[in-house]
Amino acid sequence: MKLKVLTVMILSLFVLTGCQNQPSTHEQKIKTEQRNKTIRTNQKKWNKKLKNIKVLDQNEFKNAFVKIPNGYDDESTSLKNLKNGNKYLIKGQLIDLEGMIGRPIAPETEATIYVSKVISGDKKLQGKTIKTVFAGGLTKGKYLYSDYGIKNRQETIYYPSATFPMPQIGSQLIMGIGNYHPDSTQQEKMYKKFGLSQNNFYTINNPETTFWVKTNGKYQINNPAFNNSAAKHKFKNIYKLTDKFNQQ
Repeated sequence: MKLKVLTVMILSLFVLTGCQNQPSTHEQKIKTEQRNKTIRTNQKKWNKKLKNIKVLDQNEFKNAFVKIPNGYDDESTSLKNLKNGNKYLIKGQLIDLEGMIGRPIAPETEATIYVSKVISGDKKLQGKTIKTVFAGGLTKGKYLYSDYGIKNRQETIYYPSATFPMPQIGSQLIMGIGNYHPDSTQQEKMYKKFGLSQNNFYTINNPETTFWVKTNGKYQINNPAFNNSAAKHKFKNIYKLTDKFNQQ
């Protein structure tokens, strides 16, 4: 009898401890409201920053730039392979964007992501805020090819990526990421200049094929090359994978 009572007490203690470690519904609500307030503030700041900046017109190059990346294998595209091919597969929300002016080539934008769910990988990231970079962003005229007709070398230009449209701040995302490992000392110094290090920075693996944005209530692959009837017919597996994300 005493043993049964002791067992019940121990189990009750575990349950109580577990409940105490879980944030209450009220706490979660407050954190969500604070996050939404931060998102609104950051969106206004980002829009203000871009308001008087010239966006590079790529219309004449659009058909050449918007394409399925070489080597993409739709037959091997599945949730299982996506999990196996990425250190982490996460759902998250875009909290902030910050221009990284000063990169000599390939403009990038620093992105702050709140990880709402770790679909696969170490759960330590769940509920955390991480940094990554998106393709495209702010740069100086001197870093662009003369073909674009930029005369003022010091003018700040917004250079969009054709295959990676910049999500809006506040967007819900799904992406495969990995730990950041610098390719060189020069790259490490460059990212460190913008506050990105191995402690907070995670890289997106194959962003043209492993990045989804929720649009009008449904996730869709971010690369516009996939978003047409011909691609939907040809690349069926990535659409099946997208359907799975929308059913969760």
